[in-house]
Amino acid sequence: MNSPFALVRIHVPSSVSDREGTIVTHPNPEHVWDYIVRNHLKWRTPDLKLLYMTRRHMQEDTSLIVDAKDPDVLADFLTTHIASLKSVRGIWVLTLSKMRFFKVPLEHHGDFFRFTVTIDAMPDHIEHIYETISALKPGRDIMVNYIAHTFQSFYSSLMVSVLARSRNHIESFVEEFITPLEGVVDTETTGILRTMRLVSSEEWEESVGPYLYSPTGEHIKNIDPARDDSLIAGC
Repeated sequence: MNSPFALVRIHVPSSVSDREGTIVTHPNPEHVWDYIVRNHLKWRTPDLKLLYMTRRHMQEDTSLIVDAKDPDVLADFLTTHIASLKSVRGIWVLTLSKMRFFKVPLEHHGDFFRFTVTIDAMPDHIEHIYETISALKPGRDIMVNYIAHTFQSFYSSLMVSVLARSRNHIESFVEEFITPLEGVVDTETTGILRTMRLVSSEEWEESVGPYLYSPTGEHIKNIDPARDDSLIAGC
């Protein structure tokens, strides 16, 4: 089943200069976030629904996961409601293909930090890497939340959303489980500073239910807590 989801990154730079470079303004970083919170229900149509919103650590963007009927519907939404917003400098749309979601143990979900791992893979190894990570069962310290093909650049093919006990735990997971996979050239790990679900839990289950996948491999082994010196430092 093909995923209808797109990841939309909305770029608002921390400082904006006029054409002469003489007047510099500093947009409120909450501007886009608050605007979407206030309006997303009004924008919903039978063909488009905003599911989730995030903000990445140390990045000048706000991101949306959007369930859209087709690219034209998404483009119309973006040009009508996002592109005209003051201080928006750019919009980047990533297609989330072959998306797989994984259920995570609810008792630990609130204690973990969220990260995304973008993988630069040799093209002929992408599917093997995708299937290997998909097979990993949740561990005590690490839980894979979803994986998707993005092909967002020549050097970024896969995106993995991970819940981790700390920054050191995610770095150890990447070092021990992802980097050694044959065909992995490089990885980039980004902390997620803030998240918000934009639909009810029932609507969320309805949207992602067809893409839920049960891992069939081994549990992710526990990461030695002695290696972690930042239990409360998510990013």
